[in-house]
Amino acid sequence: MKGNRLIAMFFASSLMAVASTSALAADVKRIAFFVSDLSNVFHQSQAAEAERYAKEKYGAEVVVLDGRANSAVMTQNIDQVVAGGFDAATLHIWDAEAATPGVNDALSEGIVMTSFFSPITDTGIPVARSDEAGVSFEMGKQMALAWKEAHPDKPIVMVQLGWPNHTEVNSGRTVPFVDGVLSVDPKAENLGCLDASAGQEAAKQIIVDLLTQRPEVNLIYSEASNVTVGTMAGLSQIGRGTFSDGKPTTEIVASADFDSVEFERVYDPNSSLKVSMGLPPVETAQGRIDLIMDVANGKVEPKSDPAKEFFYKAYTISYWTMRKEEAAQWLDAQFGS
Repeated sequence: MKGNRLIAMFFASSLMAVASTSALAADVKRIAFFVSDLSNVFHQSQAAEAERYAKEKYGAEVVVLDGRANSAVMTQNIDQVVAGGFDAATLHIWDAEAATPGVNDALSEGIVMTSFFSPITDTGIPVARSDEAGVSFEMGKQMALAWKEAHPDKPIVMVQLGWPNHTEVNSGRTVPFVDGVLSVDPKAENLGCLDASAGQEAAKQIIVDLLTQRPEVNLIYSEASNVTVGTMAGLSQIGRGTFSDGKPTTEIVASADFDSVEFERVYDPNSSLKVSMGLPPVETAQGRIDLIMDVANGKVEPKSDPAKEFFYKAYTISYWTMRKEEAAQWLDAQFGS
């Protein structure tokens, strides 16, 4: 009899625990969904999917907070998490140190806090990231193979344009891309990552100046779509940026944030932009919402040291390995375009 009572007590406590975690998820009814720049089509699609998905799956309201591509605005938005009566937030922050006090304030109020792309200093809140490293490696590898096939006697000289001092960009884009190239040609020369964080015009001038001095550069990783617009404009200005019937003549370019504009260039046999990282707004938004609910349900710790990172799928959009029709279907599914 005593054993039966113990078993009954065990099951009762288990049911209480389940009920408790379910109640936590039920309590998450209002979510602050941060995006760095709502004028960006990726973030527009991500925000729309987050609103739809959270409502449909969890009965929760999503409120999108636009960072307006301004670090100060992103930090100020954190004040809205407590003041706005939110139960949870998924952040996208550029200045982690400035954001830390607001994150800690929200945690002290029992608000579920997670981050997208970058950890928030030592707060320990979980981080949702896209699996960029695998795609960057694959793009570097494909570009090196294509160059060696077309020009076996011309040494590879590569460069990256982006954010040389950004930890997550470095680990997800710069380093794995270089490793992908070196996996094909260990003797390839790497000029490193040049600072194009100022955007399109900066990238254009960097490319013009660099290739005037080092015209032998032949593999370029332009680490964001707006940077790539400048990169391709700079190449065009100096009479480069072209393929000849699907074969590289002077360089091959990789990008990130694949969109409808890049779609036309990647599948143009006469353009040197040939691969891009496809970051899926639909799957990314769902992953960010699910991570919040996993914290609320007790499946993921609200804090850890170091912060736990959860990776969601990214795609290699490639002239060589993905059919144009397949890329078009991917764009339509993710962006409705």
